Amino acid sequence: MKINAYIISFCCMFVASAEAGAQVSSKTAYSRKAAAVVAAFQDSLKAASERAKMLYSENDSNDVLQDVTFSPYMYRLFGPGVYYSDAMANKLSLDYHLPWNMVGSLPYSSGMAQRNDYNESINLLLAQTYLDNPSSFRFHENKINSESIIAQTAVSGAKVEDLNEIYNKVEEIKDVSEVVNDVDVDIQIVKPNFWKTSGKFSLQFTQNYFSEKWYKGGDNNMTLFSNLILEANYNDQNKIQWDNKLDLRLGYVTTKSDKYHRYLSNNDKIALYSKIGVKAAKSWFYTVSAEANSQFMPGYRANKKERFSDFLAPLDAFMSIGMDYKPAMKNGNTLSVTLLPLSYKMRYIGADDDNETSAIHAAYNQPSDFKQDFGSKLEFNAKIKLAKSLTWRSRLYYFTSYEYTEGECENVFSYQFNKYFSTELNTLWRFDDNRGMNFKDDNLGYFQFKELFTFGLSYNF
Repeated sequence: MKINAYIISFCCMFVASAEAGAQVSSKTAYSRKAAAVVAAFQDSLKAASERAKMLYSENDSNDVLQDVTFSPYMYRLFGPGVYYSDAMANKLSLDYHLPWNMVGSLPYSSGMAQRNDYNESINLLLAQTYLDNPSSFRFHENKINSESIIAQTAVSGAKVEDLNEIYNKVEEIKDVSEVVNDVDVDIQIVKPNFWKTSGKFSLQFTQNYFSEKWYKGGDNNMTLFSNLILEANYNDQNKIQWDNKLDLRLGYVTTKSDKYHRYLSNNDKIALYSKIGVKAAKSWFYTVSAEANSQFMPGYRANKKERFSDFLAPLDAFMSIGMDYKPAMKNGNTLSVTLLPLSYKMRYIGADDDNETSAIHAAYNQPSDFKQDFGSKLEFNAKIKLAKSLTWRSRLYYFTSYEYTEGECENVFSYQFNKYFSTELNTLWRFDDNRGMNFKDDNLGYFQFKELFTFGLSYNF
């Protein structure tokens, strides 16, 4: 058969090429082990060639020696030692048929007939080899068929600097029509939006009621707390970062036992923060920071008429220059540590009449409306997602004029039950040794503490 002669001739040529390659490679300083492997491989090819010659006449192979071409169907002869069941099927079965993928209802084409002749001849060679040297075959075709194919991604070994030489040689395309055969192409350029905005609104409510003869006593009260946080942050992903935040809080608690006030504010704050940074190193930025703080409503103490604070009384404003450390974090977490060695603070106190002004001035130990101080400031801000629905927000600032010290440390733990309901625990520590002696606590000194636990509506947008 002509195909059989092809295979025999191919085996002979493969052995001849291996011998020629061995002669060339012999000039290379092979190690003894490598030489032994090459010799064993040559011997195996010679043995396969001799077995093929025994199966078919030598004259047939010489007739087609000049017409031998490589066929991919021969891979089973030179691949790893695998036992193919089809190779033994025609030897062991009386009713052998070609595999289902080699036959069908359609008539054979010339290519299909040639493929079948190849496989029949190869099966004869494999069957003889299985009988002569069964120990060389450690795998079965079922093992190969059960393996999954893993796609490999080609990785370029070229260095970036090498690729730059190629990029620089590519001519710039100034007109798209040059590469699309003068077809009109409508290109819409979308400018990236480097702004990220967010907001959060919460409305919390609590109530306590005691009957008149309640055995432990008590005072009926209701608490309402609202908080609105708006943020607008700019990040060009290269050099500039600009963070802006507006924090508005207002809360009341009813005071039935207070003979002067029906309710008192328990949380009142207007705070505006702005910080712009220019990248200096990997996570460091040259920073200019600004901050302003005040409140909405007058501030009283229980059973006292004097106002201790009011809208724009005081108004604290800071302007600082320094460095900001902002490492990149995952899962929406943020961290900022700002060192501001050059810091300016201005405090303004204003009120409606002289008596009220005098009371607020005395509370802040400031006789005039304006007071200016220079010093240093430290800021720490973090937002960490501790669990799926639990978030920790922390804020700390420390300012010193080298004559007095003022600082706050606030921690807020927020648990979001669903899209609209949450609970929060807010703790605030404050230190200010620039107050009068009547504001010094017997136990805490100039430290002050406030805690608020709330539950209610919450919505993020």
